[in-house]
Amino acid sequence: MVTIVHIINQFFAGLGGEEKADVPVGVLEGVSGAARGLEAQLGERGKIVATVYYGDNYFHEHTQEAEAAILAAVRSHRPDVVVAGPAFNSGRYGLGCVEIGRSIADKLQIPCVTAMHTDNPAVANYRDYQNLKLFLLPSAETAAGMTQALASLARFACRLASGEKIGPAAEEGYISRGIRRLEKTDRPGVERAIEMLLKKVHNEPFVTEVPMEIWDQAPPASALKHLVDKTLAIVTTSGVVPWGNPDGFKTYRNTHWKKYNIAEVKSLEPGQWEAIHGGYNVTYMNQNPHYGVPLDAVRALEAEGIIGRGKLYPAYYVVPGNQGSPSVMKRIGQEIAADMKASGIDGVLLVAT
Repeated sequence: MVTIVHIINQFFAGLGGEEKADVPVGVLEGVSGAARGLEAQLGERGKIVATVYYGDNYFHEHTQEAEAAILAAVRSHRPDVVVAGPAFNSGRYGLGCVEIGRSIADKLQIPCVTAMHTDNPAVANYRDYQNLKLFLLPSAETAAGMTQALASLARFACRLASGEKIGPAAEEGYISRGIRRLEKTDRPGVERAIEMLLKKVHNEPFVTEVPMEIWDQAPPASALKHLVDKTLAIVTTSGVVPWGNPDGFKTYRNTHWKKYNIAEVKSLEPGQWEAIHGGYNVTYMNQNPHYGVPLDAVRALEAEGIIGRGKLYPAYYVVPGNQGSPSVMKRIGQEIAADMKASGIDGVLLVAT
C-alpha cells in the first residue's frame, strides 16, 4: 500500500480563511480537511499517514522556517510520495505547493505531485525548476473541480510510488517542465522536419518536437521629466472601490475595470471606500484606503509643487487583480491604455498588491 503525506493550506485544512492565513506549520496524524477526499480517491491503493498544513501568509513571510518544519514532518513519516494541493488558481497557495514540492524532491529525494490551473503564476516557477521528481497536474480554476483534481492526484501519486516510468507530458497529462531527453527514432530528422513543414503550409495539425513559449515584449516607456506639467493617473489592482461595490466586482477572476471620480476628493475616508479582493486581508485596506489608492501622498506632492495643480487625472482606474487570467488582464490593460491615451494622460502611478 502506498503511503502519502498530504500538504495543504489553512483553508483546505478546515481551519479558516484569511483570518487564519498566519497559522504556522502544523502536523495531524492521518487525514484532515481535503486529505479526506484524497484518501477516498485512493481507496485500497494507498493511505495518508499525515496531513501537514500551513497558513498562506505564514509560508511566504517565514519561508525558511516553514520549509524546515515541513521537511522535518515529511522526513519523520517517510512516505512513498508527497501530494501538495490542489491549489487551483490561488497564486499564494500555488507558489507554496511548488516551492514545498521542489524542496522535498531536492533534499529528501521523495517524488512529489501537485495540481493547479494552468494560469496559476506558480506554473512558471515549476517550469523554471525543471525538477525530475516534481510533477504538476492541470486542474480546474476553482475548488468546484476538487473531486476531479483529487482523483488525478491519487492516480498519479500511486504511479510515482510504484517506480513506474513516467513518459512525456503530452502523453501522461502533466504540465511540461521543458525537459528534453534524447530518444532514437526510425525516421531521420530531415524527414520529420519536412513533414511538419508541409502540414504547416497546408494548415494541417502537427506537433512540434521543440516547443517554444513566446512571451510579449513590453519595453518600458521613457522616464517622465518635469512632472509639474504632466497629467498623471492612478491605476490600482487593490480592488478599492466606493462603499457598496456599485459595479459588482468579484473577489477574484474579474473581467472588467472601472474608474472612479476623485476630482474634488482630498483623501479617501474610511467607511466611504472598501476593498473588494480575495487575495489578501482587506481589513487594513478598509481602515486606510490610501494603501491601495495613495491619494493623500499625491495631494501632498501637489502642495509641494512637485506635481502641477490640476494635473492629477480626476479619476482613478481599478480592477481587483486576484487570480486574474493573463489573457483577460492583457485585454483590460489595453482598454485602460486606450482610455488614457484618449484622455491625454502622460504618466501612470501603478499600485499593485
